[in-house]
Amino acid sequence: MTNFEEFNLHDSLLQAVHDLGYASPTPIQEAVIPHILAGKDVIAKAQTGSGKTAAFSLPALNLLTENPDKTILILTPTRELALQVCTELQKFSKHLDLTPSAVYGGEALSNQLRRLKKDNRVIVGTPGRLLDLFRSGHLRKFSPKLVVLDEADEMLNMGFLEDIQSIFSFLPSDRQTLLFSATISNQIKKIANNFQTDPLTCDVANSKQAHKDIHQIYHLIDERDRKDALIHMLKYHIPTKSIVFCNTKRQVEQLSKDLAKSGFFILSLHGDMTQKDRQNSIDYFRKSENTVLVATDVAGRGIDVADISHVFNVDLPTSSDGYTHRIGRTGRMGNKGTAVTFLSPHQISGLKRILSGKVAEIKFTEMPTAAEINSRQQKVFSQTLTKEAIHENASAILTGLQDALSLEEITLRLISLYWRKAGLSKNKNFAPPSKPTKRGKRSNERFSERKRRSDRFSERKTTRNKFSAKKANGDKFSDRKGSKKRFRKV
Repeated sequence: MTNFEEFNLHDSLLQAVHDLGYASPTPIQEAVIPHILAGKDVIAKAQTGSGKTAAFSLPALNLLTENPDKTILILTPTRELALQVCTELQKFSKHLDLTPSAVYGGEALSNQLRRLKKDNRVIVGTPGRLLDLFRSGHLRKFSPKLVVLDEADEMLNMGFLEDIQSIFSFLPSDRQTLLFSATISNQIKKIANNFQTDPLTCDVANSKQAHKDIHQIYHLIDERDRKDALIHMLKYHIPTKSIVFCNTKRQVEQLSKDLAKSGFFILSLHGDMTQKDRQNSIDYFRKSENTVLVATDVAGRGIDVADISHVFNVDLPTSSDGYTHRIGRTGRMGNKGTAVTFLSPHQISGLKRILSGKVAEIKFTEMPTAAEINSRQQKVFSQTLTKEAIHENASAILTGLQDALSLEEITLRLISLYWRKAGLSKNKNFAPPSKPTKRGKRSNERFSERKRRSDRFSERKTTRNKFSAKKANGDKFSDRKGSKKRFRKV
């Protein structure tokens, strides 16, 4: 199909699509929308950024244009994704007498109930909050005709299977159920068997299409050089907007501080932040440029921003699905993107395990030299300068400067000022990583750290043995503060 008119959607939806600038449907939209409009249950396998939100939102809203009394329920794994999906639904329904609502943990329940009282025909929510609303009776009369499980694989990874099963016990059996997922595991198939009726499977995440707009590379580094390697590559790529993924909240906090000290504009995102702070970070990230967002996997799952140019994996993700979802944050909606992964030598086998069974075009690349970074920065600076609009006061300022300096001196000083402020003169060459030892996956650094821990444990054990012996004999002993105590013999 070449346009959305061929789906025979309601005129109000076509107008909203036109207002958003959507020219033609994406492969996932073209594959599933006709079947959803026909009332069939669907299992759709599609990567993030493929347009899947519109793929289920448009036919779902079309159902309400024909049957205004019907209701729709959409389950998402995270608060951020619930808000994102709800925002998209609001855009598509702006010409309808309809107000989709999002329900999730972290916001006052009273606020959400107030919104649902005004209009509860379309609800987007996380499993935990939805289950609370069903059990408390607030959704007693809510009987959705269409149910969507968005990013079902991630909901399972986050341990929501029991909550999902409980939610479906409150839903009517006469319903249409749609399941969208980046991967189709055995658990996903089990859910489909339990909650869907003769579902139609649409797979547009085939090897030729998956991440075709993402340039995937990896660099080999020493374990201790991860932070410096990231700074090195941020200076080389000069991303317009990028996400740095870490495996833990502590790593996010520490790396955010280190990058900020190096002159980058940093935003953080992890699960322990308040909902308000998390949403503020996402909103600011969406509006700003030249920004680096440091995030954990779960927090980063709800980021649906089309113009993310780079994704950096400071740590190797723990699973194939994790890698898929991470790099899927870039190269969205036809845009080009780059995914960079940092590996120590002993992690190569882990990368092969993660990418097994997939045709992932990931290539090894040497770390650029300091000279290459300087050359690239100069090129980008030159391109930026030629595109910069001339300020109305620039001529007067230049005339004033020429009273004290020559035109050449002014130019050189301005370039030097920019170069120094941007920290572009502090590049260095990276040494190749150390070769793995015969210890296999255990690197020298890890081995040394474990040995130090073992030695400390042995010292404490020896101290406890001496303490126990003195206690048994009623001898005097010194505690850590140097005070004297006596044990009495019984």
